[in-house]
Amino acid sequence: MTDALSSHLLGGKKHHDENKNVETEEIKHLEKGADYLTTLLLQQGVKETKTKAKKTPPKLEELKKIFVQNLLKAGYVRVDDNDRTILTDSGQKFLANQTKNAAIKVELAKLKNLEYRRSLERKTKSRSKKRKKKR
Repeated sequence: MTDALSSHLLGGKKHHDENKNVETEEIKHLEKGADYLTTLLLQQGVKETKTKAKKTPPKLEELKKIFVQNLLKAGYVRVDDNDRTILTDSGQKFLANQTKNAAIKVELAKLKNLEYRRSLERKTKSRSKKRKKKR
């Protein structure tokens, strides 16, 4: 019973800390409560369960290596004798296609932005006309 209660409260504290922008005083208050519960449970003979640490995310250098390995697997690059990566024909086509797609997306965003600004201008014009009529 006390184990379930303490794990519920500690889980609530962790969830609260992760999902909210909590003030320092609130954190201290919650930590005091967690410390109190921990000592209470230890005095009653409840042992702390150890959880295995989650796998740490890869560092930047490891991510770079994984990225290059994925490019090699896909056949977009190859490695020459001096361990330098060289873009293949399929890689060149892929890169050109990605660049073209990105340019299209940018152009579309510009058009949407222009359309939005024009609609705002129309709204402000109509509002100003209504104000003039009221006077």
